[in-house]
Amino acid sequence: MNIFRKGTLLLEEADIVHLIRDKVGLENFLCEVLKTVEEGFKQFATKQITVPPRQEFYFNKGTMESMPASDRDYFSCKIVNTHLENPSRFNIPTIIASGLLVDGRTGFPIMITESTILTAIRTGIASAIATKYLAKKGSSIIGIIGNGAQALPQLHSISLVRNIRGVYAYDTDFDSSKSFMRTAGRIFNNLDITIASNSESVCSDSDILVTVTCKEKNTSPIVYDKWIRDGIHINAVGGDSPNKIELEKSLLERAKVVVDFMDQAVYEGESQQISTDKIFGDLSEIVTNRKVGRINDNEVTIFDSVGFAMEDLQVYKLVFDLAIKERVGKRVNIASRPKFSKNIYESYFL
Repeated sequence: MNIFRKGTLLLEEADIVHLIRDKVGLENFLCEVLKTVEEGFKQFATKQITVPPRQEFYFNKGTMESMPASDRDYFSCKIVNTHLENPSRFNIPTIIASGLLVDGRTGFPIMITESTILTAIRTGIASAIATKYLAKKGSSIIGIIGNGAQALPQLHSISLVRNIRGVYAYDTDFDSSKSFMRTAGRIFNNLDITIASNSESVCSDSDILVTVTCKEKNTSPIVYDKWIRDGIHINAVGGDSPNKIELEKSLLERAKVVVDFMDQAVYEGESQQISTDKIFGDLSEIVTNRKVGRINDNEVTIFDSVGFAMEDLQVYKLVFDLAIKERVGKRVNIASRPKFSKNIYESYFL
């Protein structure tokens, strides 16, 4: 019970940065997340991890979501938002997240953590796992439409599973593309990076395509079927709520569509545009070889990534273990620990 006497581990933004950058190393951390999230897909397939669909709450300027998950030992919940005006109005990220990890034996909160950084990383890793199983083996050119906060984690993560030699980047905000290009050039050696003039040219020149935009709901697609050649793999990340899509419906109808979490993708992801019988399966079925991913070099494959709480659970467990090992973070007394567990009044007020 010593873990409970010490209190709840609090990991602030500076703690997460220190843990990843200084203690573990960014590349090593990504590799660890890749292993633990891929294992999470296997455990989800065998019902060792339970995930209900997330709950959404709508506000005038954005959306809030609660994303719970559990295994036999832990429960986690992430609170995450999407507020498109945040960068321009308040100079804060569009997406802000915080996470809770709870001991399943007792219900004691063992960790509260910054999760905006972790969300970006685990989302990139999910695309990497999909790319590992669905993209052609020799894929080396990646196109990224949407060059905001998620673009670099996508590129970095996918580079763990494919030898990426060239990048085509496009964003309606040219400054975002320049920032992406500048930072990618510092991370990767001998990587040819081109800022494209439009989305169509990104699609036509890529082996792997990532769409990761923060587009408005009820607007036209950003990628059209006629732009997509045979053999490409697409990680569709930005369509993550009802009536918010990035890909044209006919593209989904001719592709092999694999989702991260079926219960959500059918009403939040690109897959909301098609009937469930046109969805090939979920990624856990591919990872566990229950279904075969790519079967030839001419297939168009799509990973419909809406955000999966299993990934958060796996990352929180990893971060908790690493933080304890590296002595990062501080302990705070969040949970009640009365002197008399069955008498709150006598413990606190009398």
